[in-house]
Amino acid sequence: MEIGLREWLIVIGIIVIAGILFDGWRRMRGGKGKLKFRLDRNLSNLPDDDGSAELLGPPRVLDTHKEPQLDEHDLPSMSAPVREAREPSSKRGKRASAAVAEPHQGDLNLDVDEGPSFSSRDDDFPDENLGKNAPRQSVNDQPAAEEVLVISVICRDAAGFKGPALLQNILESGLRFGEMDIFHRHESMAGNGEVLFSMANAVKPGTFDLDDIDLFSTPAVSFFLGLPGPRHPKQAFDVMVAAARKLSQELNGELKDDQRSVLTAQTIEHYRQRIVEFERRALTQKR
Repeated sequence: MEIGLREWLIVIGIIVIAGILFDGWRRMRGGKGKLKFRLDRNLSNLPDDDGSAELLGPPRVLDTHKEPQLDEHDLPSMSAPVREAREPSSKRGKRASAAVAEPHQGDLNLDVDEGPSFSSRDDDFPDENLGKNAPRQSVNDQPAAEEVLVISVICRDAAGFKGPALLQNILESGLRFGEMDIFHRHESMAGNGEVLFSMANAVKPGTFDLDDIDLFSTPAVSFFLGLPGPRHPKQAFDVMVAAARKLSQELNGELKDDQRSVLTAQTIEHYRQRIVEFERRALTQKR
């Protein structure tokens, strides 16, 4: 029987298809063998200790974010001697210029649910001696504090408060860099008059270095007011609360009290009652 062209094409097609199927079957078997060999070889390198905590134990979660340990005993003492300036005159000039920089915001009208609203204007402290010519009070002129009211602001960002942003914020609130290498709020926004309260770094030793402020960062800062202290402690406390709130709102911070609990309206009122009670005891002792 004579085979035509059509029959030859059919036969060749069958042979090609069979070859393709055979080649695919061979590759599948070969791949499984290599995969099995690789798995066996990798498993053979594992340690034989069945009790290894790294293999059988639950995954361990490392808590790398630790809240700074804030303690009012770590705050700079208001009666401590002033550290002598050891920097060259050019560095002292840089510090002085930052300390007297005028704020960009005179009033702090903060709409916060915790407590009444108030401002940090100079006329909150009625005194005929207030003004640009009023002398600046040294922290060493204040008596030793018998009681300290502390409000801490902890940064919610892991990177902490950046130096330039922190400096700009507190200058707007009227704080000025001064004795003990910390910031102080005087009666006048220009930095004159008696010290109302101060702000320290929450990280020991609690100081700031204005020469490296561009590279500076801190996880938290602490505002503190000592009693006895300013002549109008309740007004001074309200200004301190305003400065702390402004910092927390603008730089993503969280307010804490001296027990490291969240600062609430009740806590603020409790602070005010402590001031009233302290003034009552002081008045009783004078009689």
